[in-house]
Amino acid sequence: MTEPTRIEPTKQLQDMVARMRKPFEGVATFASQEPQIITREKGVYAYLFVRPTRRFASALSVDRELLVLFTSFNEQQQRTVKIAKELINESTGRLESTVAIIVHKDPEGNLKLTKWGRSLGIAVLPVFFGRLPSNSEELSKQLCYELFSHDPFDVTGPVSDDENFFGRRNEALDLARKLQGGQIRACLGIRKIGKTSVINRVINECRLHYDCLCIFVDCSKDELWSLSAEQLLTSMAEAILKASEATALDGYSVVSEPASKRTLTDATKTLLDAILGATKPVIVFIDEVDYITPGSPTSEYWRDGFNKFWRNFRSVYQEAARSGRTISVMIGGVSAKWFVVDTIEKIENAALALVPEEYLSPLDRNATIAMIRKISKTAGLSFSNDSADAIAAACSDMPFWVRKACSYIHRNTEISKRPTTVDLPTTSTLVEKFITNEGTTLAHVAISHLFRVYPELRDPCIKTLAGNVTGISPVHLSTLRKYGIISPTGAVKASGSMFLEALKTYQATIDSEEQQGPGAAEQMSKEGSSLAEWAEELAVVSKTRNMLEKRMRQIALNFLRADAIAKKQPKGSAKNRILAVMAEERKHRLKELASDELIEKLFWKELAALIVKEWQVFADVFADRKRFQESCDIINDRPDTHAKDADVADIALQRRELDWLTDRLNAM
Repeated sequence: MTEPTRIEPTKQLQDMVARMRKPFEGVATFASQEPQIITREKGVYAYLFVRPTRRFASALSVDRELLVLFTSFNEQQQRTVKIAKELINESTGRLESTVAIIVHKDPEGNLKLTKWGRSLGIAVLPVFFGRLPSNSEELSKQLCYELFSHDPFDVTGPVSDDENFFGRRNEALDLARKLQGGQIRACLGIRKIGKTSVINRVINECRLHYDCLCIFVDCSKDELWSLSAEQLLTSMAEAILKASEATALDGYSVVSEPASKRTLTDATKTLLDAILGATKPVIVFIDEVDYITPGSPTSEYWRDGFNKFWRNFRSVYQEAARSGRTISVMIGGVSAKWFVVDTIEKIENAALALVPEEYLSPLDRNATIAMIRKISKTAGLSFSNDSADAIAAACSDMPFWVRKACSYIHRNTEISKRPTTVDLPTTSTLVEKFITNEGTTLAHVAISHLFRVYPELRDPCIKTLAGNVTGISPVHLSTLRKYGIISPTGAVKASGSMFLEALKTYQATIDSEEQQGPGAAEQMSKEGSSLAEWAEELAVVSKTRNMLEKRMRQIALNFLRADAIAKKQPKGSAKNRILAVMAEERKHRLKELASDELIEKLFWKELAALIVKEWQVFADVFADRKRFQESCDIINDRPDTHAKDADVADIALQRRELDWLTDRLNAM
């Protein structure tokens, strides 16, 4: 038998480039006719630079040439995206730095390349050569779908990179400059306003542009808030010594549990010696400071320990200044209360007037609008100034809330029609739905947390709901304005719809407790049914549900693939089995997707139906089919998204079923 002729990689790549020219007509023009053939990491690749048409460039929000990378491997690896990034960097600004087109031969490659691209900061637009578009219109739709299906607003953690850090760059630069001269600064604000993002950005600026030692103290970590004053002072001294070592990365160190045990006097002296021995200015960043205050939600120790810590730290700070050494401090947290009260437990407050009452206010309205309009372009959405202003106003210019609102709009706008302009009526409708379904809970969690750490603000804040400012201290009104809860100017009222609805909900909870009589609030607290606790519980349930669903999708796909290989039945492929549980209209629309992409498109009910339909494959995992179906039905019910109130029993039922399914998966 004659063996099939093996086509050389170079020939394959040249053929791929030749066949791609027709689909590219009307989308982009080639900057050069002949592709460049390169060898990187033992692989052969071809690439071209293309100039997108004005319409396509507008759709992608790019203004430079794009890289088109060709790879003939039948199974893609992460190095492909790495090579694309290298080529972009080597172009010295000629190519768009955040977008690349990769033409490949891996049937499962689209999902992999997209995911790897995001981890490297590149929006990869994959084109599977096996389903090559026949014309430019099809290619444009395919590329735009790959880009626009990603949610650029969905950022859950702190951000400090230029791509996601909006409106506070100058503020961060100014803080970094001030911290070089021995100052103490504060970054206080309501939950999720961006305090940690600012602190991270300031740390980055200090490490990159200043010759100093940066010490980071994350008080939310169990190992830190559980320390005593002397242990924390010792840990800070040890971190300074670590940062001073030649092997330390950019003079940076994170405070952890102390390696040695010292008395309070010895710990104070050790910290002072570490600062005096440092050859560079020392900057201490203390984030989540509320965990080590008398109002700590986790430790009673800090009712007395707070004064011990700050009294001794203050003495170190002052002695270092007298000795000509520079030590600066930046504090991040929610409450300024414990830095402005005169006494704590009848003892003079050692931190009084040491830490300034500086708040991280909401974004400037123009900065919020700029953020919305810039990020939305990468999702194929366009907002007018009025539409963006409506989102910003409803969310009180809180960057995290604005992102969540825009993410909701993104999820509820059809991808196939993009790029599209979201008009003001549509924006207003979707924002109202967001506030009803998600926004009120987010805002309620934030104000509930504020009232727990700064209870003096609760009654003044509730009074503003009715526009009643009688008896409210001007100091409290000023503080509420700084937090962004009430309007910064004009009439005393909630600064946005999210705060307004959250305060109404909070007031309703108080009224309900009062109607139930004395002791009702305490009883509700014991039963875990207060709205604040419900909101926190809801967040946990939602996160658990999402993680479980993601895990079940992957397990379902892997099991079906393994079963298809074992039975060697082409018609019983994983892809065909997934399509079998879809409605005909969805099946027709999604049939061209690879199995990796297809499994992600299943609704929860379809995923459950797939497992039930293929029960012989999953019986060993879930054991009881009836129990599995009941569990999936309960989870799919999602009472928190309904118009009716979801009580503790509903949430508890969700938790029970989520735990059961998770236990079944863990038992594999």
